Amino acid sequence: MRPTAYVASPYGFAESTRLFYAERLLPVVRRHVDVIDPWEADLPDEADPAQRWLALGDVHLASIAERSDLVVACLDQEPPDNGTVVEVAWAAAHGKPVVAYRNDLRQGGEEGLRYNLMIGAVVRRSGGVEVGSLEELDAALSQTVADCFGPR
Repeated sequence: MRPTAYVASPYGFAESTRLFYAERLLPVVRRHVDVIDPWEADLPDEADPAQRWLALGDVHLASIAERSDLVVACLDQEPPDNGTVVEVAWAAAHGKPVVAYRNDLRQGGEEGLRYNLMIGAVVRRSGGVEVGSLEELDAALSQTVADCFGPR
């Protein structure tokens, strides 16, 4: 059985990033793992709009903790999306390795770092790795799957 990865990203919010997500990012991830795509989740049926969003957050966190073997986190933007950062921390707290992708050219943290030092620390402590291109993501997923889940 193939490992399962939750793909954490803000890419579904904007038309400008949906095509990249669907046609470039997900095919790379799907070469190595089965994908839990939070952008395909149905909004829970709650009367109050705020309660629907809160319930969806619960669904996403449960997917990470209960259904995923690892998390692929897309940390483009400056600063990285708050929700994606929470998903990174949640994954690490639940023992899930995080493969953190950031191709944003802007420096986002302390000198020489891709983003805030605490995000990088969480990624490393999860047993994961930081990458800066789709090619690096492809290689990192191959290595993470082999190291954590054995040969396929």
